[in-house]
Amino acid sequence: MNRWIRRKRNSHGYGVQSPNDFFFVRHVLRGQSPYYAYAELHQLYQAAKASCPDISLYGEEVYRLLFRVTDYVHPEVIVEVGTRTGLAACSMALARPMGHCVAIGAESMSVLPIPSHLTLRKGDEMALFSEELQRIGSIECLHVAHTPHYREVVEIALSHVCDKSLFIIDGIRDNAAKRTWWRNLKESPLTGVCYDLGTIGLIFFDKSRYKDTYWINIKKRRFLRRL
Repeated sequence: MNRWIRRKRNSHGYGVQSPNDFFFVRHVLRGQSPYYAYAELHQLYQAAKASCPDISLYGEEVYRLLFRVTDYVHPEVIVEVGTRTGLAACSMALARPMGHCVAIGAESMSVLPIPSHLTLRKGDEMALFSEELQRIGSIECLHVAHTPHYREVVEIALSHVCDKSLFIIDGIRDNAAKRTWWRNLKESPLTGVCYDLGTIGLIFFDKSRYKDTYWINIKKRRFLRRL
């Protein structure tokens, strides 16, 4: 508990010393600019709620967050494992109209009006993910969504990272086992700067940046803890 509550900051600097991290927190994680794709993203969100009423979705602000983070990282290829509605993959694909996004899922996917550069692949998640890694070599943006194979996906992906890589991991507090796994992952010497957003975790791999972990309540404008 002491690790969780220490170094609470409420200043305009969010308690972030690194200029890169400060920019990311203020202009990406808490960005308030009306991005060009928000209207289309809202339509997709409404379509996902209508076509998949039995599937619990994040609030729309989370899909906007995924859009902003992807826009910031600017990856050539985005890979998502654990696709259900396809909404998260669409959110990220909208941020990279000149890139390519592959969404892999074992379950049924909704029929959303997906971008042309987004490919949906349904089947064995681990087999399809391994195929995709062989094709692309290094991975720049990986979204580990609603998959029971999150451990295996990340373990394989770790051998394909580069300085530009970003892992976005859903449900980091779904259960005790996943909480422990997430804690060990962010403390691993293999990972760089990490952001804990409560239900979603972000991991960067740029080793030129000082390794640190931040806990950010994205629902509050000026609330950050460094762990």
